[in-house]
Amino acid sequence: MESSIKGGIVLSTFIKDVAGRIHYPLGHTLTFADLPALLEAFAYHLPFDNAAVLKKESVPFDQNRLRQTFIERQAGGVCYDLNHLLYEVLRIKGFDVSLLKATVFDQENDVWSATGPTHVAVLLSHQEQTYLVDTGFGVNLALRPIPLTGETITSPSGNYRIAPNGAGYQLEMLRTGQDDEFVIGYHFYTQQTIEPAALSDMEQIIQEHQASPFNKRSLLAIRKADGHRILTRQALTTWTDGKKTIQPVTSDDQYAAWKHEFF
Repeated sequence: MESSIKGGIVLSTFIKDVAGRIHYPLGHTLTFADLPALLEAFAYHLPFDNAAVLKKESVPFDQNRLRQTFIERQAGGVCYDLNHLLYEVLRIKGFDVSLLKATVFDQENDVWSATGPTHVAVLLSHQEQTYLVDTGFGVNLALRPIPLTGETITSPSGNYRIAPNGAGYQLEMLRTGQDDEFVIGYHFYTQQTIEPAALSDMEQIIQEHQASPFNKRSLLAIRKADGHRILTRQALTTWTDGKKTIQPVTSDDQYAAWKHEFF
């Protein structure tokens, strides 16, 4: 692969391009202490976007797919796109990481998702401790590594913790301006890791299953430093410092303009 040397470190073209996309320098040695800033860079520059799901696009999960999606098309993606990219960057930069399957809790209906373990996150090991990192759970992003010890992590987006659930764990969230108490995000087993190539099976379920929340209508979502934005064909919803505003989409041109401006 083509590479260049910056500050004595050999940088792949892929890593250089990702650094440009997320506006975060990757030419230095990345440490565990750098991860909050890296996760914020991912969250603020890469939108959750289900356009490829609606089009039923299917490309092998490899570095070429990541380049096509995030660099060439300047697009976003769903969990298996965004966390695949995060996993690849962390792996290349020397971290001990695995992709992890999880089952989302449907808060509206108070049930576990009928699509099964079709969420993807990243499991990271550092100094004999295990952490969950996730940049693909819509706007519900901790922006920090979350230890599996139960410690609560606080960030601009809220408070997050991992609690035991049977033989596995569950992510619990107290999101700024949204929750009065901790709510369940998803459940996972640390043994249920998955290789990137196997994500195609998960992608097929998300594209085709009748219970999939992402194969019916367009959805764009992105975090910002003081909140987040969500765009559908019906409305632009903005949370700023815990306050919610809703602006109706009145035309296709307005939708396109807001998509270009905010996502």
